[in-house]
Amino acid sequence: MVAWEVTRSCNLACVHCRASSVHGPYAGELTTAQGLSLLDHIAAFSKPVIILTGGEPLLRADIYDIAAYGNKKGLRMVLATNGTLVTEEIARKMMDAGIQRVSISIDGMDAKSHDAFRNVPGAFTGALTGIEAMKKAGLEFQINTTITKANLNQLEGIMNLAVNIGAAAHHIFLLVPTGRGKEMAEQAISPGDYEKTLNWFYETSLHCPIQLKATCAPHYYRIYHQKEKGKGNRVKGPGKAGAESPFHAMTRGCLGGISFCFISHTGQVQPCGYLELDCGRIKEQGFEDIWNNSPIFKDLRDLNHYKGKCGRCEFIKVCGGCRARAYEITGDYLAEEPFCIYEPGKRGQATFSGESMKKSSLSPFLDTIDKKILNIIQKEFPVVAEPFKVIAERVGITEDEALERITRLKQEGIIRRIGAVFDSRKMGFVSTLCAARVPEDTLKAFVEVVNSYAGVTHNYRRNHEYNVWFTFIAPDKEALEKSLAEIRDRTGVEDIISMPAVRTFKIDASFEL
Repeated sequence: MVAWEVTRSCNLACVHCRASSVHGPYAGELTTAQGLSLLDHIAAFSKPVIILTGGEPLLRADIYDIAAYGNKKGLRMVLATNGTLVTEEIARKMMDAGIQRVSISIDGMDAKSHDAFRNVPGAFTGALTGIEAMKKAGLEFQINTTITKANLNQLEGIMNLAVNIGAAAHHIFLLVPTGRGKEMAEQAISPGDYEKTLNWFYETSLHCPIQLKATCAPHYYRIYHQKEKGKGNRVKGPGKAGAESPFHAMTRGCLGGISFCFISHTGQVQPCGYLELDCGRIKEQGFEDIWNNSPIFKDLRDLNHYKGKCGRCEFIKVCGGCRARAYEITGDYLAEEPFCIYEPGKRGQATFSGESMKKSSLSPFLDTIDKKILNIIQKEFPVVAEPFKVIAERVGITEDEALERITRLKQEGIIRRIGAVFDSRKMGFVSTLCAARVPEDTLKAFVEVVNSYAGVTHNYRRNHEYNVWFTFIAPDKEALEKSLAEIRDRTGVEDIISMPAVRTFKIDASFEL
């Protein structure tokens, strides 16, 4: 598939727009001749779906000529629009030009919510009017929805709307924080809600009368495989997840640079519209050459280059993680997907000492209430009978909502622990910090022995000659020395240094959010 941004101009000003589009005009847009030449180059070696997108593609006067030319070349021409400019005459023109499907964006189940998202009053009514015009012309359409916190609770209602108005499909998009989307980063749903939404989407797809597809949500394909395997079904490939879509073949999660690319209004080829990496410019280089030889595309196609838990995940071939989110958050398009809470299984990294060693996927976005709660928890946790009720009152929410938020933050790894810390020495105990020199081939066995002692409170692996450090607390010095002697005997590791505290300094590391 190739998405071509035929123009960046738009008649709306949507809050999530990756291109931050306005009315324009924009300099450097491909001319008609350059656009037709592009279609020639594409058709010369492949017959992909061509998605004419924008901005608002219907603002381009030659859009019907472009669509008709691509259609004659054997390319499947489809178009993405906000629908507000579609009249019966325009719908007929699209049909005559050979456009085979149109996507309309609906981001709220009513005018109030959709218009707020689109930043233009009347956008909802205009989109529905455009849909009616397309239905009269016999033009197939689908509904696209970008999910945020603002409309997450409307998703089922929007889906029902799509069914009731006769859409062929409903595609959901998870917000990618680029363009104006950066300004609404706090509206991105949490990784936990992301997971719940995609699980719900899978269950809904089993009985929904129209085709459903999750886009910019590669985890869906991992969830699909997990669900099917749980039912005892043999999954031959991700393409089995529902009907084939004229817009997107059900092949894999992130398609950027693999079976999909984006061409900007100026002719810059990118892995996708959200990942603005220059892979080549069609004004200077042939499209086939860019597609086959771009170093970035080659990187994306070699799964051995992927990093973090994506690189070791058993679902890498069907998911791939969102490369645009990885790049936006880390600056590395091969980094692990920051919104995934799944920990790899088959090739997962060993967890040496429970939660303290476990690598979590942290949500990069916290809303204002989350931040206020975290500030209170860190600095002035209320030591009262009902602390979470007090926290809730201070931030202006209910106790149940406060508990739900705190639970989510804990599950996402942002909160590691909430609990009292006792000074063991004032309670009569003794403690020491131990450093052990452990051969690499016995490291895991050594750590398992150490962690079996209740007196071990922390255990870390370090990049040092003494590669395992742990703290040990015991009722008295004799019991402490006895336990360390047992560890030496059980593991065969003799070189364990015991360093009891002489003076104690407590450092308060709070993070002002």
